[in-house]
This record gives sequence, structure tokens and C-alpha cells, in this order.
Amino acid sequence: HFGSRLQRRTLGVAEGVMSFCAGSTLKCNTKDTAVLLAEDKFLALEEEVFIVPNFSSDQPVDCIKGKFGPFRAHVAAKVPLWAALEMERLRQCALDIPVWLHEEELKRMRDEEKANPEMFTKVPEHYIELAYAFLMQSNSYVRDQQKKAKTMLLLRELVEIRRRKITDGLKKFDTRPTEMDVSDMSAVELTCFRTRSLHALDKFLDLLECRRLAQNEQTATMVEEDSSRPQSA
Repeated sequence: HFGSRLQRRTLGVAEGVMSFCAGSTLKCNTKDTAVLLAEDKFLALEEEVFIVPNFSSDQPVDCIKGKFGPFRAHVAAKVPLWAALEMERLRQCALDIPVWLHEEELKRMRDEEKANPEMFTKVPEHYIELAYAFLMQSNSYVRDQQKKAKTMLLLRELVEIRRRKITDGLKKFDTRPTEMDVSDMSAVELTCFRTRSLHALDKFLDLLECRRLAQNEQTATMVEEDSSRPQSA
């Protein structure tokens, strides 16, 4: 039964991930930006992530796209992102935040990006889609909003630096067409470069900023409420 539920829910999960790409219209090789980004999205959903299941199964879970498991309660296991999101929705696991999304690693990538203005720092191919899923679709940061806000800030800084590099590259390419090294661009960034449209990156940055401001307001309200409570003797 669990396998069939996963199969039925796959399309719904796919529609939610990377919703920030909606509205793009420029075409590239007969495909518009939205179609290209949708292809990136489905590839990102196949990226394997670690989960910590809260159940055990003697047999692998059989789904259309393959078999996963068997699972052991509280023992980390790898599954595709789409399966991880659905299993979490069913309260059958917790997602394990990837190492590269931890604060120190994000700082390293940001600083390395700043120090190398002529090249891109190596990042996971689908880092934007994965970050979006962990930050905005999963419960990975529910219990630590301060950590979530810090992660979003660092991620925004990283994406902004890389966006500026793409913008500079587009300007040079349009005024003086020549070869340009696109090594280590992520899937979304490469799609934006190919279609000469930064819509998806801008929308993603806007979402990060809106979430950050909302969390700051929520934190300020909580502090104000705490300070207004009568102190016990």
C-alpha cells in the first residue's frame, strides 16, 4: 500500500518543487524556459537524499521507478527526493539536511565564489531545487527557525554572487560573442544562461527574501510577547 501511495503522489510533489520557475517564456531550441526548467525539476526530484525512517520493513518498497529499502527504523537510508518528500508527508521519515546546506559549507562556497570572480565554484548540479525543497517544502527546519533564517541568508548571498557572474557573462557574450566557460554552473543557472532569462533566479531570490522577512517579523513578535509577560517572583 505504501508503494502505491508514493506512486499516486509523485506528480503532486513534482508540481510543488521549483514553483518559482513559473512564468518564463523565452525559447531555446524550440523549448521555452518553463519547459527547460521543468526538465531540470524532474531531474532534481531523482537526486538521492538521506532520510531517517521511523519504521522498519522486511521487504523493499516497490514503486514504478524502482524498489527502495528495506528500511530500518532510525537508520539512515538513501531515496530519491520525490520519495523522501512524500514519505515525510506521510510522517514515515525525517529528511537529513545535506552537508553542503549546512552553515559552514555555505559560508565556504560563498567566500570561494567571491574570491574567484572569473569562474564558478563547484556546487551540486541541482543545489537550487534541493535547497528549495528542504527549506520550503520539508519540515527539516521547523524546530530551528534561527538556523533556517541563517541558511536562507547564506544561500541568498551565494545565489546573488553567481547571478552577477551570469549577468556579466551575458553582457560580454551579447556585445562580443565568444567562447565562455560555463563549467560548474548548476542546472537552473545553465538554463537561465541558455535562454538569456534570469526570471527563475530572481523569483527564487524574492522567495528567500520574503521568507526571511516573515521569519524576522515572527521572531520579533515572539520576543515582544515574552518581554510583556509578567515575571515570576
